[in-house]
Amino acid sequence: MKDFRQIFRVLLLAAMVLASTWAMADQQVVRRMAKDSVIVSALKWGEMSTGRMMRSAYPVRLSVKGHSLRVTSKYEQVLPIYTQSGALYVAMQLNPGVNWLNGLPRGRYRINNRTINIR
Repeated sequence: MKDFRQIFRVLLLAAMVLASTWAMADQQVVRRMAKDSVIVSALKWGEMSTGRMMRSAYPVRLSVKGHSLRVTSKYEQVLPIYTQSGALYVAMQLNPGVNWLNGLPRGRYRINNRTINIR
């Protein structure tokens, strides 16, 4: 009976050590995640890195008319439009001349490293 109690105590102690080790490892992961999320949330819209964002091949003129975006281009090309967070929202196929993009939700967009507000 004493041997059974000693074995049980040793197993219980080993289980507690393993549980505390896993808890400490989880805390380190949470600390790393929390630190990264604080850095990301501290970034402002103007400080966003745009090094990886694609641009149109040729220059375009952009203007907002109400809820529509007017894009004037001299060439046929693709115009990538990014959201405020930097995610690609749509790649717009442009024809030479004036192109209209209707239906963009309200918000701020990044187009050719310019900030465009749709209200």
